Amino acid sequence: MAGPTYQGLFPKVAVLPPSVQHCLWLFPTPIIYPRLEGVEQAAKVAATGKRVATGSFNMLGKVAGGVAGIVGAKDMVNSGFAGVKKAVGKSGLMQNVLSPFGEVEVLDELKDMWTHESKDLERTYIIRTLQGIAHNKSMRMTFISGSVNVCGAGLVHDPSHPSDHKTMYQLITSPIVNAPAPNYVIKFLHNNRTLYIPPNGHRSGNSSAGMTATDTKEDMMEIFAADVNGQPRELRRLMGRRNYLACVAYDPEIVQGAFGAATPGKGAGRLSLAADFMVQGDGGGYGGVPMKYGPVIVPSLEYGR
Repeated sequence: MAGPTYQGLFPKVAVLPPSVQHCLWLFPTPIIYPRLEGVEQAAKVAATGKRVATGSFNMLGKVAGGVAGIVGAKDMVNSGFAGVKKAVGKSGLMQNVLSPFGEVEVLDELKDMWTHESKDLERTYIIRTLQGIAHNKSMRMTFISGSVNVCGAGLVHDPSHPSDHKTMYQLITSPIVNAPAPNYVIKFLHNNRTLYIPPNGHRSGNSSAGMTATDTKEDMMEIFAADVNGQPRELRRLMGRRNYLACVAYDPEIVQGAFGAATPGKGAGRLSLAADFMVQGDGGGYGGVPMKYGPVIVPSLEYGR
């Protein structure tokens, strides 16, 4: 977004009344999300193969110097590029990445992600600015996003002060009519790279070796320990199934446990959020009984924290 957009938006949030305890930010794509370097590298390999094939076709066409030669060159290149697509295309690593014409669509989509390196400084500016507002207003910041065809939850936080203003949650739900992300993408996203949010104006670094530890760590939560059929899952941070998100506010001093019995009397007036992921079951089509995962609890921010 343009600078004037932030200059007009953030001051309005900073003057919200004290009664506002939670501020929910709707971002089209997640601002807290695993990095996609592995997917991008594989896509670049496919794109390079397409460019090499196209260049070879053009060269062979010039050398042949006739319609028959061009047709022959095209057949040779198509045969070669078919091998590339077989290895990384529709039936291989890059399934659902190549378009019917062999174009690599995923590269453009990756650039739209907040976690792409092209948006690194802007993303850091957003997170650090909202941390400052959260501290001044005692207001918890939470992001709700989609457009990645998976569900999950992440957070940025200070491990030494897990409940302070630096903790911000990310809830990710996917368009309910969209096909889930392919399994290889889910595997790419389940890496153990340690991520930190740098100071404002600094870049994150392109490798875990070059990423300096700061006061804000970035993590994905492991909330999908079992699949909808009860089988244990190895990949616990993201679920590649159709889903929707149910989120409610409650006073933890009145409601005991996860929406259990109510305690008589007045609560403290500090509200937490409880978010459940409702994931499509194995019933087939759209008729399967959804499975509930959660809740992910987003606590209120205590005054002065």
